[in-house]
Amino acid sequence: MKAHDLVGKTVVLTGKFSDLDRAEAEAALARLGATIGSGVTRATHVLFVGERAGSKLARARALGIEVRDEAALKELLSAAPAAAPTAAPASAPASAPVACPGLSGKTVVLTGTFTLMKRADAARLLAEAGATVGTSVGNSTDLLIHGDDAGAKLEAARSRGVARMTEAEMVALLSAAGIGGELLAAAGDRLARKAAEDAAHATEMTRVAAELRAFLERLRGRPDITVTVAELGRKAGKAKLDQLRALRVPQDLVDLYAEIDGIHIEWRFVEPPGEGCIRVPAVTQWTRFGTDDQHYMNFGDDREAMLLDEITPEGNTWLVRSRKAPRGSGPREASIVFASAAEGADGIVAAPSLPEYFRAAMASGFVPYWPRCFKPNRYVSYATQEAAVERFRAAPVAPTPIGAGTRVEFAYFAEGGRGEALALHTVAASRHAAFTGREFVRVRLDEGTVAWLPQKWTKALTGRDAYERLREPAEPLVGAELSLRFDELARAIGPLAHFAGGSIGMLPSNARRATGLLATRPFADALRQVLDLRDAAVRARLELKASRPLAPTGDEFGPAELSRFGWRYDLSGVLTGLLGGLQILAHHESARRRVPGRELVPSALRERLVDIDAAAELRERLDSAEILAAPKWDHVGSDPAELGLPSGEPVLSGAGF
Repeated sequence: MKAHDLVGKTVVLTGKFSDLDRAEAEAALARLGATIGSGVTRATHVLFVGERAGSKLARARALGIEVRDEAALKELLSAAPAAAPTAAPASAPASAPVACPGLSGKTVVLTGTFTLMKRADAARLLAEAGATVGTSVGNSTDLLIHGDDAGAKLEAARSRGVARMTEAEMVALLSAAGIGGELLAAAGDRLARKAAEDAAHATEMTRVAAELRAFLERLRGRPDITVTVAELGRKAGKAKLDQLRALRVPQDLVDLYAEIDGIHIEWRFVEPPGEGCIRVPAVTQWTRFGTDDQHYMNFGDDREAMLLDEITPEGNTWLVRSRKAPRGSGPREASIVFASAAEGADGIVAAPSLPEYFRAAMASGFVPYWPRCFKPNRYVSYATQEAAVERFRAAPVAPTPIGAGTRVEFAYFAEGGRGEALALHTVAASRHAAFTGREFVRVRLDEGTVAWLPQKWTKALTGRDAYERLREPAEPLVGAELSLRFDELARAIGPLAHFAGGSIGMLPSNARRATGLLATRPFADALRQVLDLRDAAVRARLELKASRPLAPTGDEFGPAELSRFGWRYDLSGVLTGLLGGLQILAHHESARRRVPGRELVPSALRERLVDIDAAAELRERLDSAEILAAPKWDHVGSDPAELGLPSGEPVLSGAGF
């Protein structure tokens, strides 16, 4: 619905609007040409609803009348013309504004509940001070003045960088300018009494809520972090708190919702990888304890659970308690359990209390699986998440700018990847760019493909490790210390974890890294060196399939993968990865030179592959009479034209492919 669609329509407002003044909204709708009705009838065209909408909403649904929420209403109001100034009676000419430093000449927006006055009174005093009072935060807003329980306008001001002021600060400026008279008499004492009352009624969760807000501000101030979602709900109303008490939840949870009805914060490092998320749902009709046949978490037939924090779809924190309720009506004990999807029986207690849970979550940066980090686990490594927690806790490091010629790392491939930045490009805002971001880097991947990568999943490479050293063409793969050379190769390309199919056949998981390592050499020379390396290992009677320990040195391309393998690898896995890398290179070389696979290397080299089982697919490519197709790594639907990027090269958007 657009603003012009309201002309001649009858509209009705109902419920409590979290961030709109009802009278101001109705006046703005009238300026858009709508007729404001008091009740829902067959003549009503649109019903705008806030929280706790009652009989009007039910009647509108029964009559099939269009229903719109507060967000839609706010969008429409943003197009409303400003209200015309009210002419003062001739007998009482309007007085000139009083000079008030800090307020005069400012465009000001009010939000929240004020202690000393209603918003209308505050607007009148601000007008006396020479300020213009607006209804919503926009590009022209200079200042947001907020009272208690401020909502979306406060968040909009923060995200736009609009200056913010408390009621007490506003009152101090007005009083200093002699504005306010009796309304602001003894304002300091009244505000102090209110502060004392608030302190007397404060709970531990009041302090936790304040810490969460301060934590969010610190996140926003970090140069290495981008906050992508920041939604802190307003205080839950009496009906919602009564609903929670009826569920007999722990008192700390009631106290939390009395301060914040829902929490959703997400952030990511500007230079990947690493991110965090906390998602405590607002109270709704679905806030309840459920059994295994409802949430499928497998906590046990004798247990019931309610979602507390959806950290990640694959792993959440729940309040878990016995289905057998003790007598009484007060709060019941519940454990705070983190568990992966459908693995409730293997869940762990994330914290002994809710205050400790939220403080531990903040200390861990809300990193996915943070309750599992730094704890022994026989089957799963959380090295990636632990590295993100440690990076979050360390002193922030400002991102390194990316320009043409910069060596970059990217997260599109599950194992990671590297390449050289060729150009930067900014696309227009669109629904497609909402996922990728608007900033792109054209990259020549080390394995040979040229592609567009979203900059938010790309970072400048600043260090030099085993992979970078072994890419040097002058560095032979067969070294004097053969065992140490295999250790270096394992640090560079990682262990063999699995095989996966793709556009050019089955490939080992470490093949793409191996391709990048070998691509700096002529193809035939790269093949010869890999075969010489294998022959040297056989001559030295090294056990190709024996598990070997590898000491962490900080020289690894991807330490998380090696950590998952307990810092062990085998020579066979390294050689298989190198042969898989040659398979990728064969496709690139054949497609680039437009020659069949069998013309890429001398027949004598092909013959050396005959007895190597892991080289079966490579051997097939090098025997082919056809020109091999270049590898395709992009997934269906990644069309550069949809993003406004130059065509001809793929877009690699996302992570973990």
